[in-house]
Amino acid sequence: MHKRRSDACLWRGNQRHGGGVLIITTAANGLLIGGRCAMLFAALAALAVLAEQLYTAQTHVFEANAFSASGMLGGSFLAIALLSHILAGRAEITEKLANQRQQTIRKLEELNRYIIQHLQSGIIITDRKQQISMANEAALRLLNLPSPPGSLQEISRQLSSHFQRWRQNPDQDSAKLLLADNAEIQLRLTELPTRLETYYMVILEDMGFYNQRLQQSKLASLGRLSASIAHEIRNPLGAISHAGQLLSECPDLTTQDRRLTEIIQIQSQRMNRIIENVLQLSRRHPSNREKIHLNAWLPDYLDKFILENNLPQSRFRVQIGDDQLYACMDSHHLKQILDNLCLNALKYGAPDGEELLITAFRVQNSPSIAVVDNGPGISPEHVNQLFEPFFTTSSTGTGLGLYISRELAELNQAKLSYYLTDDSKSSFRLTLADAEQTLIAI
Repeated sequence: MHKRRSDACLWRGNQRHGGGVLIITTAANGLLIGGRCAMLFAALAALAVLAEQLYTAQTHVFEANAFSASGMLGGSFLAIALLSHILAGRAEITEKLANQRQQTIRKLEELNRYIIQHLQSGIIITDRKQQISMANEAALRLLNLPSPPGSLQEISRQLSSHFQRWRQNPDQDSAKLLLADNAEIQLRLTELPTRLETYYMVILEDMGFYNQRLQQSKLASLGRLSASIAHEIRNPLGAISHAGQLLSECPDLTTQDRRLTEIIQIQSQRMNRIIENVLQLSRRHPSNREKIHLNAWLPDYLDKFILENNLPQSRFRVQIGDDQLYACMDSHHLKQILDNLCLNALKYGAPDGEELLITAFRVQNSPSIAVVDNGPGISPEHVNQLFEPFFTTSSTGTGLGLYISRELAELNQAKLSYYLTDDSKSSFRLTLADAEQTLIAI
């Protein structure tokens, strides 16, 4: 009798111990496997417990039986399996959401990295000690650096000094940076506070892009002003011209008086051309830049120019190398600039009808077009005034052609300049933006 009681106690302990192990196993199956398989394992575990209880009842191995405890234990298996299945489903949903958010964050990081690297403006991130943590491709291109520098001091002492002055006086957040090759870059400084540390961003802008934004603002205000002035001038000018025409038709005029009426007509026509050029500033539309293949576009333009101006084919010669040149510019603006340069070359640079040269080449990774003439050139004292409005050395010129051409060039992030070639010939060079560079303007 005592032996049966001790065996029964031992069996109950083993049953509780074994039931606990089965509960852990069932819960693990529900979390790892889930679905119907988890409920199947829980049902098998419950049947196994009940079968064990039935076996003990039939064989009378122990004195006491616990069907109710076995039933509760089997029900616990099913309940735990169901609960584990629910928890596993929620864990899967949470994992899917986490994976989706992780993919979204990864895509945003890649997108931000692409945008930063392909910005038209250079971006440099530095800390208080001027140690650079990031520099995009535009910054390296503008600074002519093969690899990211370690500090601002390595880029330029001027940049490092300006950074220190800006830290002391935040109002001085912009300046012009002069590089070793005498190129200028517009820079701006701004603060980037974070939770752990404060960083600083150096924004570098090409002077062409910087001038483009200035030109858009300047042309907008200048256009409104010039349109108003031109309208007020054109009305009395039209009256003067009409009166001069009527006066020239008078049969009683002397030869000297007729000469005076001719002067009135000539000067009236000249004033009208000036007004038309001024009105071009007010009618200026925003630049609609496109990718232009200069190797094909330039010969086609020259053929049309020769046809429009009734010129022989021998007056111009196009010279283009083997390099494929792609420019980013408004084609209408490019035609207007070249029309002005070619007409000036015909008027001032080909006194004996010599051949004029139009050449396309690459300068510092930028496509360029040069119009070379055979004239005497421009005197050194006039070079600095060459692109100023209303400056001309001709009695019949308006002094607005080169000024408008330079305005159009800067509106397209291009640069129009004058220089002498190696054989002392006058040349106007138009340096264009490279369309092969993927840049994002902001």
